[in-house]
Amino acid sequence: MLRVLVVGSCGKKKLYNDNDQPTCHTIDGKHDISFWRRKLPESCAPARDMYIGPQQTELVKAVDLLRTIAGVEVHFIIVSAGFGILNEQDLVPPYDCSFSTMPMAEVRKRSQEQQLQASILNQTTKGFDLIYFALGKRYLAALGKDTLSELQTPTIVFHGKESDNLVRFPCSSQTVKAFSKQGHKIHGVVGFKGDLLRILVTNILHKPAPSDEIAKWKDPYHLKRMVNVMGGLT
Repeated sequence: MLRVLVVGSCGKKKLYNDNDQPTCHTIDGKHDISFWRRKLPESCAPARDMYIGPQQTELVKAVDLLRTIAGVEVHFIIVSAGFGILNEQDLVPPYDCSFSTMPMAEVRKRSQEQQLQASILNQTTKGFDLIYFALGKRYLAALGKDTLSELQTPTIVFHGKESDNLVRFPCSSQTVKAFSKQGHKIHGVVGFKGDLLRILVTNILHKPAPSDEIAKWKDPYHLKRMVNVMGGLT
């Protein structure tokens, strides 16, 4: 059994919009989500479906493909600047609030108010074999500066420094160009964090024994070698 935690982020492009939808200033943390569900019942959707930017859509594809492989269990959560840590099936109303556009001081302030660090550490200590953080700089910062250093699980990130448990894949225009030259469909620098997981899963699904191949993912450096080869980065 391989247990994987995939962590995505909310995005500006949403399945629904509403003239009365809340903003950062009118949302008071995750406990406020029930109020907005009642206020905007026709505009709610599961978190996995609400965000329709390329990173999220490719990440959802990857999660669903992972679940077709025997012996794989996937837990998919989303970091929402509006409502905190969401499970993929949590109903979410439309809203206008993003860490991506906030000054870092405001990111840290809102993160503390939502207790994001405690919430994510609670999720990451549930016996996973691999964690995949498909997060930009500000969303990663929102989880707290010490969060990554406290993780004991092999973890994939796109920002920060590598360590014994952390493997970083550069999310840059150079990386995107390299993968595109190898024939992979990439949705720009932002979408790459979703694209990469989808590409990795699709690759092992073409192997004779996908379950055996994915068992190797417990070694994140094996994944790094795979990425380098598939992206022509070696």
